[in-house]
Formats: sequence, structure tokens, C-alpha cells
Amino acid sequence: MQRTKRDHRTPSDEGFAAARADALAAKGQKPGFAIAIGPDTDLRGEGLLIYEYASGGYAPVAAVSTPNEAQEIAASYQPEAAGTFKLWARGILGRYLIVPIQIDGKRRV
Repeated sequence: MQRTKRDHRTPSDEGFAAARADALAAKGQKPGFAIAIGPDTDLRGEGLLIYEYASGGYAPVAAVSTPNEAQEIAASYQPEAAGTFKLWARGILGRYLIVPIQIDGKRRV
């Protein structure tokens, strides 16, 4: 007998997540996250700082705990080619999403 992988989400879970995303969008927040993400928001060690090359492709830079930590690491990173930094974090459905915060690699004083 072959076992199959079961999806434990139910339609009501999907409906709740969709309703939550709509409510956040109405408040001007990025759908997909349960809270607004600011510079000091604790990402619980699940933030990923990624460098995306302008020519395509990407390079993982570091796992981070806050957007401020991502900014500090980006400031000391020496990229090989032109591109942009992106911060990814786990959203309410368990998927990684881009955090809507600009990571420009400039040190904050």
C-alpha cells in the first residue's frame, strides 16, 4: 500500500488567509504578513538577505533576525556585479515573501 502526502490545510484556512490579506491590503500593509514589518521587527531568525544580480540570478548573503541587521550586513557586503538586496521572510501561509523594506547597503548612524 502506497502512502500519499496529505495537505493539512483546509479550505477554511485558505479563506482565513485570503481575508486577512485583504484586510492588511486595506490598511496599506503588505499582504502575506501577519504584522507590519518595521526596521526592528523580530523575524525569529527566518529572515534571508539575498543579493539579486541585475543580469539575473542571485546570491544568498546571510540569515538575519531583523531588517536592521540585514541593512548592516548589506553595508559590509562587496557584490561582484550590479544588483539589489532583497530581504525575504516567512509569511502567514508559511511561504517566503519579499519584505517591503528598502535594503540599500548604506550604514545608518
